Amino acid sequence: MGSSYTEFRGKGFWSRDHLLEAWLRTLTLQMGDDVYQPGWQHELRDYWWSISGGCFQGCIWASLDDFLADGDRVAFILRASERSIESLRAFGPYVPAAFLNAIGLSSGTDWPIQWFERIADHFNALLRGELSTDASTGPVLPATRKGQRWDEIEQPRQAQTAPPRSPE
Repeated sequence: MGSSYTEFRGKGFWSRDHLLEAWLRTLTLQMGDDVYQPGWQHELRDYWWSISGGCFQGCIWASLDDFLADGDRVAFILRASERSIESLRAFGPYVPAAFLNAIGLSSGTDWPIQWFERIADHFNALLRGELSTDASTGPVLPATRKGQRWDEIEQPRQAQTAPPRSPE
């Protein structure tokens, strides 16, 4: 399982590739109608869509410094990020494998919303200039600080295809 570093203006965080791919895919779906016009939004959407398809193990580079050259661009992506996490929260405690598969990711499990909340928090803090970690000090998401070591948080569950049947 590969990990990639997401950097902006010298700071950043690590995340498992599958989570970063899912986050970037979700962001591309929430960028709005501007992505259909020529310009940086269109280029960024196409770039993120291509790198989030599972082909770049350990080498997913979001290119934030290349695309987010000013405050208006950062604000645009922050708005898309807020829409993204809200849309994922609508699923409840788990994002269904069916949704992940529908957006082009291969998943046999439902993923905890906590994973997406962690990456959204780090991503937004990074864009706002509030993240102080760099490549040598950041955790690999999804993780949470417990005591003095990093432990994985909520784990995926088998995809829910139908409600369990009651015993007869």
